[in-house]
Amino acid sequence: MTDADTIEQRLRATFRAVAGQPIAPVGVDDEPWRAGVAPAPTRRRTGPRVLLGAVAGVVVVALVGIGVAYGPRSATTTTSSPSATRYPHVMHAVFAPVSPSSRAELELTAATMTARLRSLGDHRDSVTVRGGSVDVSGPSISQSQLLSVASPGAFSVRPVLCGAPAFTPVQPYIGGKYTGGALPACGAPYALSVSNLDLNTTTGVTNQVPADPAFAHVPSTLAQSDYPAASVLLPADPSTGAQDYPRFVLGPVQLGGSDIAGASAQSGVPGGANQWRVVIMLTPSGAPAWDTVAETNFHQFVAFDLDGQVLEAPIIQPAETSFSSFQGEIEMASFSETEARSLAAVLGHGMLATALTLESVSRAAVL
Repeated sequence: MTDADTIEQRLRATFRAVAGQPIAPVGVDDEPWRAGVAPAPTRRRTGPRVLLGAVAGVVVVALVGIGVAYGPRSATTTTSSPSATRYPHVMHAVFAPVSPSSRAELELTAATMTARLRSLGDHRDSVTVRGGSVDVSGPSISQSQLLSVASPGAFSVRPVLCGAPAFTPVQPYIGGKYTGGALPACGAPYALSVSNLDLNTTTGVTNQVPADPAFAHVPSTLAQSDYPAASVLLPADPSTGAQDYPRFVLGPVQLGGSDIAGASAQSGVPGGANQWRVVIMLTPSGAPAWDTVAETNFHQFVAFDLDGQVLEAPIIQPAETSFSSFQGEIEMASFSETEARSLAAVLGHGMLATALTLESVSRAAVL
């Protein structure tokens, strides 16, 4: 097996973990949780660290021989800069849609990927629709950029019902163990309610509510089953470092990615040297909706879910005695400049119109 074969296998494994995210057809309202959300007065929050899980995948693109073989292609639509073949070494990655997709959906997907690249300052690489595939080609894209620009980018905010321990497989799931279907309810002693947490606003410290052991043998919800209207059991993003729990039981989505107007990476985190943050700017309708979510979960945990993993799960305003508006912003911190820029690129340009899976990747020398 060649180095290129090994690299391709590793990239395939990475994208399978996030591909298949449920994506509504273009123009279809996939956010039923927004019905009946009442506007609320609107203030900022800072939160703990977050790191885009897809960006943290370890990928090495090897130098191989001349060119890369593609399958049959038909008409071609290029959404970005001139051909990268002017440069001595060109990386090619070929992605296929997870489910049947129209050409219009593929072109929207390529446009979103191009916008992500441009926001990262990358103006030499191109994203192209070739027949039924989306190709990324160019001399300057890095391993982390490849992963981030092709990630589904499905973002949502969910209430945290309880913590869950790491998954311990039991085969088969019988004898009172999980057998599939709806998740069991969190046990009363483990619920992350205001009364159980008993937050001290002077210190910002809560009671240490343990993870619910009933979920030890319950497998995590698959990324493709991370449905907005359902309760889910999601793992903490391993790239963000230690969180309060290895996994989280979350209620239905209360705020979605379509409420995001933009996102920016900013330097300077209070108390953190060389740390960056991502500030999400919400739409005119998203700002009061976020305040409603935050006030409903005041002094409780909410989770930021990206592609089926919990980026972070902060407590809403732990140092305040009464709720105050976030002024149309969600803030996540702290992480490196590269991590912040990659996350902002994904969140700021929305989710892909169709989820992708990696077909092949190589770096070719152009003679």
